[in-house]
Amino acid sequence: MAELIGYLFTLNALFTWGLASLVYKFGLTKVEAKAGLLFRLMFVSVSTFLLSLIFGDYSVFLNLNSQEFFDYMIACLISGLSVTIGDLLYFLSLKKIDASRAYPLTQLSLIFVYPFAFIFFGENVSVSILIGGILILLSVFILSSKDKPKSSDNEMEPSYKLREDLIVGVMFSIGTAFLWALAIVSFNQARVITNDVFSTNFIRVAMGAIFFILLGLFQRDYYSGFRKESKAHLKYFFYIGIAGALSLGFADSFFYIAAEINGLVLTSTITANTPMLQQIFSIVILKEKFRKRFLLAVILIIVGNYIILFL
Repeated sequence: MAELIGYLFTLNALFTWGLASLVYKFGLTKVEAKAGLLFRLMFVSVSTFLLSLIFGDYSVFLNLNSQEFFDYMIACLISGLSVTIGDLLYFLSLKKIDASRAYPLTQLSLIFVYPFAFIFFGENVSVSILIGGILILLSVFILSSKDKPKSSDNEMEPSYKLREDLIVGVMFSIGTAFLWALAIVSFNQARVITNDVFSTNFIRVAMGAIFFILLGLFQRDYYSGFRKESKAHLKYFFYIGIAGALSLGFADSFFYIAAEINGLVLTSTITANTPMLQQIFSIVILKEKFRKRFLLAVILIIVGNYIILFL
């Protein structure tokens, strides 16, 4: 029974992450990335707090000594800032490139997780990890390759602009992958100290939210979603916020619960199929252009992940 619940939690994460990326892409066609991110953080902070009150255990902090508590808070801070800044880069990438290209690139986070694990936790980097990493990196070149330019001279300038957006969008996605990897490693470190997923998720999200609320005092565009002139687009902020609550709030928490039940290897392997599902969603729901090389790239990502996790 426990294993079945773990599978259900994993499938929830897979579908939620894939669908949330489409909601972000849709919402960001109407609102600015920074404003959408801050609105989303507020939604996620509330949802993770409520979730932690129901399923979390704050009494564990009473059993921590001063050093453990300090290490825990630092790990939460690193995770909160890295996942939030990574989300901002992801939002910016969605403003530049298709969701079907941006999301698979963020799966490069697995490439960065292993060096971090080696440096901070002393875990070995095996040959299978290197082979899988090469396959995943190869997918980056496939995903970042530009479409064939049209022959019309009148389209030369738009094509150049599209190429520039492509390069910037790909770089943002790779930056997202790096920061999300850092968030995963630091989150895991914090979870190990308290053995509680839900309170840890809330604390790290709250830290990220506080950081961007304070940053908004100096960069007013973070607060543009609360201006009167943004009232017409208010529903798009809510779409992004709800998607964030379901993804970063619920799906992330349940993913780590599933990993505790069925093991991180099996759970991660199942969720490694998210880019494939997201690719299908992008084409069917957002009507994004189907590119044959995307299918090859996503297959390379999945195969690379399987090699890393199983061989």
